Amino acid sequence: MSKVIVDEIQTDTTNGNVRVIPNGTGALEVKGAGGDDAILQLNCSAQSHGVKLKSPAHSAGQSYTMILPDNQVAADKVLKIKSITGSGATAVGQLEFGTVGDFSGLLKEGVNITAGKLSDNTDIDLQNGMVHLFTTAETTTSTPNIRFSSSTTLDSSMSVGEAISVTIITTAAAAAYSAQLTIDGAAVTENWVGGSAPSDGGSSGVDIYAYTIIKTASATFTVIGNQSKTS
Repeated sequence: MSKVIVDEIQTDTTNGNVRVIPNGTGALEVKGAGGDDAILQLNCSAQSHGVKLKSPAHSAGQSYTMILPDNQVAADKVLKIKSITGSGATAVGQLEFGTVGDFSGLLKEGVNITAGKLSDNTDIDLQNGMVHLFTTAETTTSTPNIRFSSSTTLDSSMSVGEAISVTIITTAAAAAYSAQLTIDGAAVTENWVGGSAPSDGGSSGVDIYAYTIIKTASATFTVIGNQSKTS
């Protein structure tokens, strides 16, 4: 394999294209060098400004492929992933021009289902969704801990003046209930609908705990809680 070292490549045809033709499934590859990640720069006509596409850092370990949209470009659309082939760092994503905030059809929300008890799984990771269902009958009281994930706090994921709604559904037992809540492992003061914290659970069915959490300052939250029993 030979190497060509030049400053510029220019076509000798008026208004002609510069063509780079790989072999088979090969690609046009832009290498990183000297510890710097690869950058593809697209300049303005005066060569005084340029926008860049940059590779993820080596430490990210990513080798995914993004395929440009297969539908027509249109105003007020966003670029989003339509489908994925494969998984992980080598996945292939098909992009499309799509719509955000289209509430004209069926509205769906994912539910994180745990085949266990809340009392055994008290960390509520919101990266997995805002609704959490526990399918094993409870046997004792529990204190849910609301966080974004094991490595990211809810406090760092919210700005002052933002609010979220979290729903926890447990398989009921009279002696099992949640009268308190923590956020990022720290105790908070709950404001319970009806004026009193829960003191028991339902005798059957499910118990539903609905929390509205408002961030009012750094690591400071107003929490409104409501327990609903189906029995």
